[in-house]
Amino acid sequence: MADLDNVSAPKKLAPFWETILRFGGFFALGLVVLSLVFYLTDFNMMSLSGMAINFVLSILLAVGFAAMAIQFQRDRLDGGFINFGRALLIGAITITLGVVGSSIWNYILINFIDPGYVDNLKEKFVETWGDSMPAEAMEETMTKFDQSGELGTILSNGVFAAVILGLIGGLIAAAIMKRDKPLK
Repeated sequence: MADLDNVSAPKKLAPFWETILRFGGFFALGLVVLSLVFYLTDFNMMSLSGMAINFVLSILLAVGFAAMAIQFQRDRLDGGFINFGRALLIGAITITLGVVGSSIWNYILINFIDPGYVDNLKEKFVETWGDSMPAEAMEETMTKFDQSGELGTILSNGVFAAVILGLIGGLIAAAIMKRDKPLK
């Protein structure tokens, strides 16, 4: 009976799947909007500066949505406290879900909305890097471009991006948003 009356006894943490689904969906939507902006403005993602801009914006979105998910879970469901491990888990899974959603969008864009999109990217790549690459490397890259619309390629690239972006964004967001319970 003494354990039941003890206020400092560990309490069961609230489930986090609703939080992850909500903010992972918002993150996927954010990535789709970013992709649409790049697509509609004919942004050259094949240049070094284009790749850097895409990467930085993706990291900022990932950290932002992971931080929002962690804060929502911490403040509304977990009583104002969340440790680093739980924050990292929530942030990384939120980002992973968003990247998977974005990968589905990329598949639809490449295969149904604009089947010529990959050819456009190939042209921009050749314009940007054609003179500075050996012929064998250029040929191998063009083969990879041709495979980029296949579901398996999109999924494997999505998983790779989810792991990298999830770890980077999740670590940053967890470090910022964690709030340990004070020791008594």
